[in-house]
Amino acid sequence: MSEQMQSEIAQLSGQLDQIDDPREGYALVQERIRTYRNMGDQVPDALSLMERALFRDCLAQSQGR
Repeated sequence: MSEQMQSEIAQLSGQLDQIDDPREGYALVQERIRTYRNMGDQVPDALSLMERALFRDCLAQSQGR
């Protein structure tokens, strides 16, 4: 992973720490993933892991956990 990707992921992670609603964070991560795919770049594993974790958080919140 390039330094630029690492920096972008670190910045996104900081933004996610500021957000209380996992759905909002999930939408941000999905937007970033779409950006990578639209540019023809491979989606970094760290970003995919963030997406899965936020998806689980969204499911848990919707089930009242």
